[in-house]
Amino acid sequence: MRDRDVRNAIHDALVATGAFDGVVLWGLPEEYGSAASQLALAAIEPDSSSQDDRWDSQPDGGLIVTSRVRITLLYRNYDAQLRDEAAELLLDTAANALNGQSLAGLTLPGLTRFTGWTWQPPTPPERRIAATFSYAYIVEGWDSYDVTS
Repeated sequence: MRDRDVRNAIHDALVATGAFDGVVLWGLPEEYGSAASQLALAAIEPDSSSQDDRWDSQPDGGLIVTSRVRITLLYRNYDAQLRDEAAELLLDTAANALNGQSLAGLTLPGLTRFTGWTWQPPTPPERRIAATFSYAYIVEGWDSYDVTS
């Protein structure tokens, strides 16, 4: 499995949009501290994974690994309307950058997309959207997991 490669590709795609002042691969801003000048942030965190055997060739056949990451989008502004509108634009920007992509050359584009999101209660000057991003890829054989660093 190369979920770390996919998370890195998500990071790079979000940075490439130019819409974020910061994109991190671990933790929420309060866990590491972020400057108040950072208005638009994204935090990418592993959530869960599952694997399915969809072929009749066990254990030599492939496995479909479906993984989910939580992408927390945060926007800071003291104007509540502007804050909410900007948070929604961050979600739309992330969706445009990630949905349907083959991330890290691994994920299946038809199974790579945001599957849901929840608006978190506002804590002025912040508004957060916790989004679930799902992707799937194929592992060739039951013992073909990538163990390189």
